[in-house]
Amino acid sequence: MRKSVGVAAGLAIVGMSAAPRPVWAQAAPVPPTLPALPPAPPTPPPVTSIPSAPPPPLSPLSPLSPTVTPPAREAVHESDDEVSVSDHDRFIKHLGITYFDITSLPIANPLAANGGGPPALTPGGITSSTVAAPVVGFRYWLQRTIGIDVGLGLGFAGGSQEAVTNGAATTVNKVGTAGFALHAGLPIVIYEGRHYAFLVIPEFTIGGASGKLTPTTTPGNIAAPEQDLSGFLLDAGGKVGAEIYFGFIGLPELALQATAGLSYRRSVFKLSSDGNSASDGTTTFGTDVQSDPWAIFTNNVSATYYF
Repeated sequence: MRKSVGVAAGLAIVGMSAAPRPVWAQAAPVPPTLPALPPAPPTPPPVTSIPSAPPPPLSPLSPLSPTVTPPAREAVHESDDEVSVSDHDRFIKHLGITYFDITSLPIANPLAANGGGPPALTPGGITSSTVAAPVVGFRYWLQRTIGIDVGLGLGFAGGSQEAVTNGAATTVNKVGTAGFALHAGLPIVIYEGRHYAFLVIPEFTIGGASGKLTPTTTPGNIAAPEQDLSGFLLDAGGKVGAEIYFGFIGLPELALQATAGLSYRRSVFKLSSDGNSASDGTTTFGTDVQSDPWAIFTNNVSATYYF
């Protein structure tokens, strides 16, 4: 009896050891060993916060929305080179086409034939008219203060008149005239600004005119001798004024010159016919300012275009 009880107890103990344990009774598993982490970097020093700008004030016209301020533009300044270079300096060693003025050249008027012979010539018995020769040339600045003006003027005129009476045509020739003028000057800059130059200009103009009257011949009449007409002009002196450049409107190549001057003028006209002649000469000295208000556009203002 005791023996069988011992055997049963031994079997019970063996069975309990072989039975699975509940989860709560099992020991926790040992976690795997992780590799060592690198040391953490040092903590940076704290950053001092910068206070933000206060918000823009609200627009009085739109209280619910802030005013949008456009980005500020940088001020645009001309370079030192652009400020220091005037319009006049741009055209040193440059050629400018210039209209100087209209030169009126004297010439004698023809006289009526004296009974088919040469006209009667007496002192003071002849009159004159003029031949227009507009002077066009160039201005060239040799250096900043000295330039040169050269111009040439030409003028030609002629024609005829015709009348028909009872089927007969009569043609009368007009006096054919030709004139030329040569102009030269030495402009000197005595002061200049950004868009103008103040000038003194010694100058002279010399010119002459000539013409011929050929009388009309009719059957049975003796032809009157031809009349040779001529004239001479010498104009010398100086002018003071300003050359104004249009650089202030973006066109510095165009310049206008307004001047007043003092001049000496010698004017002579002459008529010759069949070996006889008569002449009339006038000498004047004084200013060349005209009394007509529109003369500033015809005599005292000239235009120059530089290239």
